[in-house]
Amino acid sequence: MLNRGENKKLDKVYSDFFEHRKNLSEADRKIEAGALIEEIQSVDVDKAFKSVKNKIDGYRSLIGQKTLTWITRVAAILTIPLLILSIWNFVHQGNYLQLAENDFTLQEVSSPIGMKTHVVLPDGSDVWLNAGSKISYKIPFVGETRKVALTGEAFLKVKKNKKSPFILNADKTQIKVLGTQFNVKSYPEDNRIEVALKEGSVRFSFKNCHGKKVFTRLKPNDHLVLNKDTREVYVNKENLDKYTLWHKNILVFDETPFSDVAKTLERWYGVKVIIADDEIKNYKFTTVFENESLSRVLELLELTSPISIKYKSGKLNGATNKMSKSIVTISKR
Repeated sequence: MLNRGENKKLDKVYSDFFEHRKNLSEADRKIEAGALIEEIQSVDVDKAFKSVKNKIDGYRSLIGQKTLTWITRVAAILTIPLLILSIWNFVHQGNYLQLAENDFTLQEVSSPIGMKTHVVLPDGSDVWLNAGSKISYKIPFVGETRKVALTGEAFLKVKKNKKSPFILNADKTQIKVLGTQFNVKSYPEDNRIEVALKEGSVRFSFKNCHGKKVFTRLKPNDHLVLNKDTREVYVNKENLDKYTLWHKNILVFDETPFSDVAKTLERWYGVKVIIADDEIKNYKFTTVFENESLSRVLELLELTSPISIKYKSGKLNGATNKMSKSIVTISKR
């Protein structure tokens, strides 16, 4: 039994310990718990036990039983807080995923106009961002689902995880997958959202013009188009190269209206394209460019079409120290 003085000391230890725990933030608790786990895992239990046993046996021959009892009590007072902390860690370890969901950091990755970016998500999934696109996701990237928000265009190779579906949100639509390869195009300035499924299966959901949630399941080689204005969906089977090869720096135009060609050139090369004659917007192009410079692309377009192209280089603004966009003007020949 502990005497009154020792009980007071123990009560003080308890009080100080719980007061300290109460003032810790969730992040500090997780950091402290992680450090404790590492420290515990680094201990050679068998070796430590033998060392302590040998020392106790040695102490028994040097000191009396009464003194040894006192040392044991002091050791108990010092050990109990560590035991309580260990129990706290064990109990909260099971709730780690819930804590992580509530205490997260939002990570955002952008790909500027004129550039493409490759991102590897924490779960090992690959994401290629086209020019002028961005994704955001929570860290820790854990929980019942893996959620990503997209603005712009991305090609994704999602790591399969049946226990944690991958959910991509883009402009009030949602794509749910377990593990697959697909392309999503959802630029704010475009009047449509496109999904091209290369392999696997995805579930696409959106709200129709009546506000009702609608689900569409896609199969390999399906190309889905959602009209943002009418909220109508069209799904076709076709060769998906023209929708997916951009992530390999291959630009495919297949009966593509020149209005879409112009948008693509603006995003890929960071220029401003001006179409001087409305008739040109209806021209359609079929060609493939692989790792070509802007000058080469413009040259080939001019050679294969009844158009004339003028290029004006951007200029440095002395006041803002920023470069203005180069201008490409296209007119009928």
